[in-house]
Amino acid sequence: MAVVVVGVAGTLIRNGTGFTLAEEGLLVWVNGFRNPVLDGVALFFQVVFAPFGAVIITVFVSIATGIVKGSVVAGIKATVLIGAPCLVAWLLKVLIARPRPDPGLLADPLFHIGGATSFPSGHTVFVAALALFVVAEVAHKRRAGVACIPAVALAVVVGLSRVYLGVHYPSDVLASLVVAPAVFVLSRVLWNLVGSAWQGRFRPSR
Repeated sequence: MAVVVVGVAGTLIRNGTGFTLAEEGLLVWVNGFRNPVLDGVALFFQVVFAPFGAVIITVFVSIATGIVKGSVVAGIKATVLIGAPCLVAWLLKVLIARPRPDPGLLADPLFHIGGATSFPSGHTVFVAALALFVVAEVAHKRRAGVACIPAVALAVVVGLSRVYLGVHYPSDVLASLVVAPAVFVLSRVLWNLVGSAWQGRFRPSR
């Protein structure tokens, strides 16, 4: 349901020039905080959490999870839970096709990404999904609450970096922070339901 709402909102935002103009003003304002340190952080996130980097990180986390938990299934689960939100985000990008912000808005743009793939932010979705996986599946129950703080902080900081670079509108980032947890939770529930049914089917009768 949340994904549908985001999709409808994205379509309305794409077609609403007034809203986009307001967001362009925010982009210019955020870019006014430019300094070498923030530039480096934003570009670092751009490279590390780009699609290629995201695939490498997901593979590494999945293999590590499988090894630590001593289960190939646990590794596959990691791939599904992290990958599902990213897949949905990609589908929304294609369906909504919101143009990226015009780099001409900024006096000295650091990075430019062309095309109509602005809504939602793939970087933010990936980092949020990864953070959710660590909190829900890796962190000990007693430490999940503590792990949640840096996880949420990282997702928010990466989202802000996308606006700072001028490659996403603020609403793209906000949509990502809705899509990622919604799809993650749904994927986890479905995985657990299917897993329980599968185990029950093959459990030896007494």
